[in-house]
Amino acid sequence: MNTKKIVGRLLLIFVLLSATFLGYKEFVRGGHEKENQNAEIKAQNPVNQDSAESKASREIASQPKSEASQLQAAAQPAKSKVVAYYFHGTFRCTTCRTIEKYSHDAIQQYFSKELGNRNLQFKPLNVETPENRHYIQDYQLFSRSLVLSLVTNGKETKWKNLTDVWTLVRDKERFFQYVKDEVEGFLKEAQ
Repeated sequence: MNTKKIVGRLLLIFVLLSATFLGYKEFVRGGHEKENQNAEIKAQNPVNQDSAESKASREIASQPKSEASQLQAAAQPAKSKVVAYYFHGTFRCTTCRTIEKYSHDAIQQYFSKELGNRNLQFKPLNVETPENRHYIQDYQLFSRSLVLSLVTNGKETKWKNLTDVWTLVRDKERFFQYVKDEVEGFLKEAQ
C-alpha cells in the first residue's frame, strides 16, 4: 500500500475521532449542573408535566367514590401516545440533519393519521439549551439520537433510543423501514 494513502487514512481517522470526541464533549457539557437546577429543568419536561386532565383525574381519585364510579373509571382505557424525539446539538453536521429529515419524513409518510390525532408526535429538541440538557441523563444519550417514548396518562412508561439510525443513514429505504417498524411497535402498545 502507498505511504501517502496510509498517512491520508490515518489523518482521516484522527480527524474523525477528534471531531467525535469534541462533539461528545460539547454534547455533555453542562450535564453536571447543581441538583436544584436539574430539578427545575425536569419540572419543565413535557413528558413529566401533568396535563389538566391528569391533574383532574388525580383530584377525582383522591375523593371518595361510589362502587359504580370506581368500576366505570377502571373500565376506561388509559390514554397513551408516542413521542418521537430527535435530539440534536447547536452544531449540526450533514449526517445529523439527514437523520432528522429521514426520521421526520418516515413518520410523516407512514403515520400521518396518528400525527393528526395526536397519538404520535415528532419533536426535534436541542439538548444543548439549558431547559433540555436533562434529556442527556434521562435517556443516557451519547450522540444525536432518535428516541421513542411511550406516554400513558401523562407518565412515560417506556422509551427506546433508535441507535441504528446512524448505521442506516446511507440507505434511505432501510432507514424508513426501521423507523416505521419501531414506531408501529410503540403505537401498538399505546392502543
